[in-house]
Amino acid sequence: MSPPNPNLIEKSQQEELLAVMVEIGREINAILSLDELLEKIAQLTRQFIDYQIFAILLVDDQDQTLFFRFTIGYPDSIRGKRVKFGEGLVGAAAQRREPILVADVSKDPRYINVVDEVRSELAIPLISRNRVVGVLDIESPQSGYFQPHHQKVLTLLASQLAVAIDNANLYENLVAKSEMLETLHDIGKELSSILDLEQLLKKVAELLGRVFHYHIFSIMLVDEEDQTLKARMSVKYNRDAIDRAKIPLGKGLVGSAVTKKRPLRINDVSKDPRYINLIPETKSEMVVPLIYKDNLQSPFLNYFTLFHEQALMTLASHVAVAIENARLYERVVAAEARLDRELKFASEIQYSLITDKFPEIPGISLWAEFRPARILGGDLYDFYKYEDDQVAIAVGDVSGKGAPAALYGALASGILRTRATRKYPPAEMLRLVNVSLRQRTIEGRFMTLCYATYDAKTRILKFSNSGAPPPILCKQGTAEVLSVEGFPLGMFDAAEYQEREIVIEPGDCLIFYTDGLVEARDLRGEEFGFERLKEVLEKNSQLEAKKVIEKVFAQIERFSLDSRKFDDQTIVALKAVDAQSRTEKLSC
Repeated sequence: MSPPNPNLIEKSQQEELLAVMVEIGREINAILSLDELLEKIAQLTRQFIDYQIFAILLVDDQDQTLFFRFTIGYPDSIRGKRVKFGEGLVGAAAQRREPILVADVSKDPRYINVVDEVRSELAIPLISRNRVVGVLDIESPQSGYFQPHHQKVLTLLASQLAVAIDNANLYENLVAKSEMLETLHDIGKELSSILDLEQLLKKVAELLGRVFHYHIFSIMLVDEEDQTLKARMSVKYNRDAIDRAKIPLGKGLVGSAVTKKRPLRINDVSKDPRYINLIPETKSEMVVPLIYKDNLQSPFLNYFTLFHEQALMTLASHVAVAIENARLYERVVAAEARLDRELKFASEIQYSLITDKFPEIPGISLWAEFRPARILGGDLYDFYKYEDDQVAIAVGDVSGKGAPAALYGALASGILRTRATRKYPPAEMLRLVNVSLRQRTIEGRFMTLCYATYDAKTRILKFSNSGAPPPILCKQGTAEVLSVEGFPLGMFDAAEYQEREIVIEPGDCLIFYTDGLVEARDLRGEEFGFERLKEVLEKNSQLEAKKVIEKVFAQIERFSLDSRKFDDQTIVALKAVDAQSRTEKLSC
């Protein structure tokens, strides 16, 4: 290829050239896509000078280096290459802000060999708004190929190109930031709905790819016990190596960012003494500290820009809140699981305290059932058998529900068992239990209790009540309420209790129960009520004690269906049998 004719640009053609430049300016300034613009610049440049090797390098304002943004005739290895201001012919043109024409590059010590066949070079700085935005660089395998008039034309063209490139850069940055903000908003909404920590961390890695591309990514969380950072999730590198690593707070880039509570963006990790080499291929790294730490890494020098930093910082608040919520949820789930185990264990203990073996007393059969509204309940029942064919029966209900009620009930049950050995009459038993509970001064807790004693020889049943539902005596298909007054236990110091006695005849059925039975609700919120309980007892009181209780609960279940149980349900049945059945043993 022969050099262009120097006479192409005559003085008479100056006005025509200026007109062409104006038209070119209009054309390129209408292009807002940077990729499209750079390709157009390459085409326009060829109209003025034929070339084989062409490049447009743009300035990275963060570190004042030039990077190859568009090339023709260069090897692929040029990707990622950076040129400092003042380095090589291109860097010199940028630093001096003036064109550099070299007829024989072998004789210029500034020349950096990238393409072996290059012999001559022309570098034109692109200056917009008094700021270098890049360099247009043309090379030729022919010595002396570029002439002064080439330099003059391209310098004239460069002013138009620089403005167009600057505008396209600004536009693309604006579009990118707008898209980034929209994406970050969507990410924030999506992250806020994820409460599983492992799922959340994986989602963070996935969603960050929408904002910018990374090559190596990890999320590191603080281990409060040993004050180290540990990788909780990693992508695209040796997971085993990083998962085993512990980075002390204050050490390495990650630890330093955490300690200083500010982001770090390192263009070349090999030049930073703080860097801990965990992944050999890492060249640049960005660390953004959160309450729980995010760490991004890249295998390219100068890969991360201010844009990346701003994007990740914007996202950081969303990620931090989401991680905090997920970790709180994780702790709550763990605590609930632990509490559930403890409650189940406590429930087993409670059931072990509530007997399922009922005393065998001549002339009567006994049965009882307890159904808590929750894992633990506040209801209780117990039997205390004496040697001389006597038995005491206790049915109680503690105020409140759950564990506190169960503990209070266990306390009362212990007091009852201790006192029962002395065979106190019902009224005196309630008075003594009330005194013991008042001595504990447990604020806000009290219980209702119906206590009865039965003597098989006399068939006399004595009972007292401290606010519990009155027992129901079913005699010949008719239900009668056995009322006796009394204050709940644990409320007043000097409470006194009344006592009443009845004779239990063969065929009679006596029911003790807690209010959870009559307060059971259906799906509309209507209570089961006393009348329904009375009706089912009158229809089934001729059955044995166990069957009577089964009928009661079956009717309640049909009434309430799947509605939530709000209170514990306890029922005790005493069924009197005739004299021939006195020695009959109750079958479970």
